[in-house]
Order: sequence, then structure tokens, then C-alpha cells
Amino acid sequence: MTRADTLAERRAYLEGGLAEVRCGRCGAAVRARKLSPGQTSVQWSTQAERACAVLAAAAAAGGVTALVPTCPDLRDSIDRAAAEGRLGAA
Repeated sequence: MTRADTLAERRAYLEGGLAEVRCGRCGAAVRARKLSPGQTSVQWSTQAERACAVLAAAAAAGGVTALVPTCPDLRDSIDRAAAEGRLGAA
């Protein structure tokens, strides 16, 4: 295996199957994928983190946003996108 193969595999693992999903409440755009009914991967941008009221409230309270388990509104938007076929398994 070459270095290029390794980098391509890493990129496919980290980015494969991701699709943009916008939160129905605040409009924050994240990249997400559903690997199974019980497993969802979400990549947040700094802009999306700032737009999300749930994460913004955690940050304002001095919390670490990475420790916020989820935003219920975004979870609903991701579930809706998956049900509509806009998110497929990788």
C-alpha cells in the first residue's frame, strides 16, 4: 500500500457518505451520515456551532460544546433527511 492509498482510505473514512443537512430551527449546516439506525456521524463547522442555539448556550455558560450530547432540533433534521433518503449509509 502506498502513501497515496493510505491518504485516500483516510479521506474516504472521514468524508465518505457525508451530506449537508441544515437544522430546521436555526439553519446551521453540518455534514452528516447515517451508518445504521443507531449510529450517526456529524461534522460541525465553526459557523454551524455558532448558529446553533443549544451549542451557543453551552458555550455562553462556560461549557465545552464537544461535550453537549446533541441538539434535538438538528437530530430531528438529520432523522428527517435520512427518512427522505438524503442520507445514505456509507
